[in-house]
Amino acid sequence: MAAKVEIQVRNIKGQAGYDVAVRRPDATVEDYLTALDRAIAGAGLYRGRAPGRNSCRGCDRCCAERLPLTWIDYLNLRAAVAPDTDLETFLATYGHVLVDGPAVDITLAADAEGRCCFLEPVYGTCRVYPARPLTCRTFICCPSTPRSRRLRAVLVNRGEDELVRQWLLVARNRGKPPLIHEGYRPRPRLTDWPPTPFAGRTAYREVPLKAVCPPDLWRQLTDGKQF
Repeated sequence: MAAKVEIQVRNIKGQAGYDVAVRRPDATVEDYLTALDRAIAGAGLYRGRAPGRNSCRGCDRCCAERLPLTWIDYLNLRAAVAPDTDLETFLATYGHVLVDGPAVDITLAADAEGRCCFLEPVYGTCRVYPARPLTCRTFICCPSTPRSRRLRAVLVNRGEDELVRQWLLVARNRGKPPLIHEGYRPRPRLTDWPPTPFAGRTAYREVPLKAVCPPDLWRQLTDGKQF
């Protein structure tokens, strides 16, 4: 059976980059992640931050960047490192919640050197690799087409939106202000964070790509045209 999502190698500005094509309407976020995992491991994609490398293993050059979390990332990481904790306790230990007015950004916490708290510094590897967040699974430092970049951004942003909604729901249910590590006149409101396609889902295989993508992006991903 043909793959539901294909990662296609493209020559982009003289380097081996990639494009994304969705082949079936029932494709899920996990189908996309699985296809991208395979391409990153074996498609010979160019590593712009580490020219000459053919593998990401042991390279930590992206581990000091902003690492937003999605609702499902939280569930996966909690199962891997802290199965008995609730959302607020998990974020207090492993997350960083920044609130600027009504805007909220929930990311992984950084170590003293500003790198991901799950990075093993000696070997440059991830201590929670099987449960690594969506933003990590979908990143490789190579060229990509506009629709590929937009798909990644949409998935990460909508997934984080659901995590923010859950963070606010926890606070409301407890009757106290939400956990904030860094705040600048914070005024987050639950009404600003409606349910997303990630609501009620516990795994990426349960989230249809079509439900997350705006209609114009979905058309681009399924029309078969090359970019």
